[in-house]
Amino acid sequence: MMQTSPDIAAALTRKAALAGVAVMATTTVHHAIGAVVYRTPWRLHIAFLSIPTIAVILGALALHRRGAGAPSGRAAFVVLAAALALVPIAWIGAFEGFYNHVLKDVMYFLVPGSPVLVRMFPPPVYEVPDNALFEITGVLQVLPAWVAAAALARRVLGRRTARPDAARPSSAQRMGSMR
Repeated sequence: MMQTSPDIAAALTRKAALAGVAVMATTTVHHAIGAVVYRTPWRLHIAFLSIPTIAVILGALALHRRGAGAPSGRAAFVVLAAALALVPIAWIGAFEGFYNHVLKDVMYFLVPGSPVLVRMFPPPVYEVPDNALFEITGVLQVLPAWVAAAALARRVLGRRTARPDAARPSSAQRMGSMR
């Protein structure tokens, strides 16, 4: 059975939303690990961001699903897209995950002690990568953020087909229509 464009749009919206929730859950676990490992309880502040962000994402998703074609459903999608783009994708995925962990770890292992590394990641704000669990969970924030970004981009840009060539008829189909 071929999915319709609205079905695919709904699936992309749901995928982006759930990936956004996964980003927020991952960052909460990551910050809790950091709070324990580095004895910095202030890292638990992320719960004050994660819980409301998850509530906004899931609430907007539910409202959008109830009335996708109605003005209220479209408004809910705008709220959902903005919440996803700003918090799980840009702030947590790109800044916290990619900059604070992927880039820091790559530079630390490729150019240890570099003055650029110290300028970009000054202590005591940044920790030297000395705890694998903390760094791995930090890097893992990027994965669901990427999934959320890709699904949201496909949804917003209107790429609703399962594959780019799925909507195109095959050469056999084109030949049959010429008869």
